[in-house]
Parts: sequence; structure tokens; C-alpha cells
Amino acid sequence: MDPKPPPPTEAQRLVYARTPAGEAEVGARQLPLSASARRLLVLIDGRRAVALLSNFVRAGELDALAGELLSHGLIEAIGIADLPDEVGRMARLLAEQTALQAAKRRLQRLFEAELGAAGHVWDARVADSVNLEVLRRVLREGVDVVFYRSGEAAARRIVAAVRPVFDQIRSAR
Repeated sequence: MDPKPPPPTEAQRLVYARTPAGEAEVGARQLPLSASARRLLVLIDGRRAVALLSNFVRAGELDALAGELLSHGLIEAIGIADLPDEVGRMARLLAEQTALQAAKRRLQRLFEAELGAAGHVWDARVADSVNLEVLRRVLREGVDVVFYRSGEAAARRIVAAVRPVFDQIRSAR
């Protein structure tokens, strides 16, 4: 098992919420925000800690993007999230690994079936996915490739094969 990661710092545990100006900006899109800042603004919901939002931006960009949103008055810090307990963390890790393996089993050789020999690369990328977020990114790209090379029906077959796993994850939350 991996060594225990250090606990999140207080800054990583900050929880931001959109201000009324932030809510208006989500719909109006009037400020010259970068695409990354706009995406972060949409993701800020008043429940997730900053550390969880880091999965949705490039490494090292989170502080600058949050600063940009703060400077425009679009978000505000509303609290500090509790430290996660070790039992909960381990349970989430185990559940994610179980779901990842289930998704990999459902996708085994499916890209090869849809793309022929070219599908070997995509099957290998699925097999090499180390977590669900990486697998989601691989699937987004892979389904697009299948769509353009083999058509909508083939892309839908891949999505249908793995959808039950992701639906189960969503319902467990």
C-alpha cells in the first residue's frame, strides 16, 4: 500500500463559494477570464475544498486562478473543510480501485474490436490508467477517435460498456 500522504494544509482545506457577482458571471460571461479561471468558477460550489479542485486545473495553476477570481470579487472563502479521517480515505481509495478494475474489465479489447489493430494503443492506455480520472481522460479521447474512425454506433458501444461502472460510482456518492 502507498505510504500515507501528508494531511492537507489549511490553505488546501479552504472552501470557496461564488459571490452574487460570481453567480452572475457564470451566466453572463462578461469578464475577460481565462478558460481555466472560468472552469474553476463553474466548479466552485461552496462544498469542495481547494485540494479537491486541483484535479481540474493544470499543476501549479490553482493558486493563481483562485487569486484571479478573488480579485474580481467572484468567489469568497467561506470556511475550512474538516480533515479527512483515515478510515474514510482508505474506503474511498478501495472503492475507486474496485471501480477502476471493473471498468478496465468491461473495456478489455473493446477498442481493438472497434478500431482493429489501431485499437491496441487505446486498449493499452486503458490498461495503464492508474485511477478513474486518468481513465476518464483516456475514454474522452478514445471515444472521439472511435467516433471519427468507426462512427457513432461504435462510439456508443464503448460508452455503453463502461457506463454502468460510472453510474454506480455516481449513485454511491
